[in-house]
Amino acid sequence: MEYGILFMFFITVASFNYIPEIEINISDTPKLRWKKAVRTILNLYGYDNSFGPVFEFHNKNTFYILQPQDYITIAQAIRTHYPEYSLEIDGIVEEFNRNEITFEYLSVWAYFDEIAHISSDLNQSTGVLLSVADQIIHGRNMDQAPGQARNITLHLIIKQDGKYLGESVEQFWFKVGFSTLLKYNTASLQFNQRQGDPLTKDQLLIFIQSGVPSLGWTYRYVLQNDNLNTFNRVVTYLEQNQVACSLYNIIGGTSRNQGVIISRDPFDMYPTISLNTSILGQTYYQYLVQTNYDHWLTDPFNDQRRTIAENLLAQLQNNLWNEFGVFTVMDTFPIHNESTFYTIIMNAKYNRLIAFGQSSITQVEN
Repeated sequence: MEYGILFMFFITVASFNYIPEIEINISDTPKLRWKKAVRTILNLYGYDNSFGPVFEFHNKNTFYILQPQDYITIAQAIRTHYPEYSLEIDGIVEEFNRNEITFEYLSVWAYFDEIAHISSDLNQSTGVLLSVADQIIHGRNMDQAPGQARNITLHLIIKQDGKYLGESVEQFWFKVGFSTLLKYNTASLQFNQRQGDPLTKDQLLIFIQSGVPSLGWTYRYVLQNDNLNTFNRVVTYLEQNQVACSLYNIIGGTSRNQGVIISRDPFDMYPTISLNTSILGQTYYQYLVQTNYDHWLTDPFNDQRRTIAENLLAQLQNNLWNEFGVFTVMDTFPIHNESTFYTIIMNAKYNRLIAFGQSSITQVEN
């Protein structure tokens, strides 16, 4: 059965965009770690069809709230608290070799998610956890803008000291962190933006200056920390770590019913929702869905992704309680929408990450 499902995947993936794979070796000198990633994208697409329009778009739509001094403030904080990551960013700047791509500029990208939470109302991403027998299948859609960011998306294979640690698929990997992560033999993880009360810019800068890591660096810490080597340890850490914006952590484990959604913001605590528990008037969840809104609220009328995904999962036939079934849910409009860049199916029990580069999809009038 498992091989049959994989065969179906390999047939299906042929109709999607290939996402280039790059190995990131943490054992390399920090400045060297990401240079090949930059070269790969520039060789494939050129600057003007990849990074250029992406930077221009977010300069106008995300970073417009920043003043020149803010770039310096964030850069100094990163130099102080994260010297190793600073060297990695230095290497990326060297590889770009463009006057406008400075350490200060890429420093604000390191905190892109936190800044975007203040400056942008873009809702993004869907996460699905499905409990099947002794495993958890984790579906992840990434919704972003602009369209050219599809051309900078990479499938990252991360290793250290000869050991493969895990995998990630990222469009903004030059933040040198991860928004999606499969940590081998441990867990699958993604974070989604949460529609909560955002910090002010000044509050965010205080957090950054005090050393609060970006969301991407939090997942990188999870990946590289040998003590975070079980599902429960990862969950406990992500329930308690300090954050600088509202978010959801969607986490799948390696065993039956190991699936949670953690709702976070910088100041308040919220209950963690788990598979196979009783909460919110329902009992024994076998699947969980998270977009950008709290579970205790109904979906807004103009964004029914969570409700539609839950209804589709409830209607799945038994022969689709598998990775292919989760993919069919993730590939349905509006879960797969005009802003969806890629779909990922992860299975931590089998250390499997399958990536589909997605084109946009919009509803069509019949």
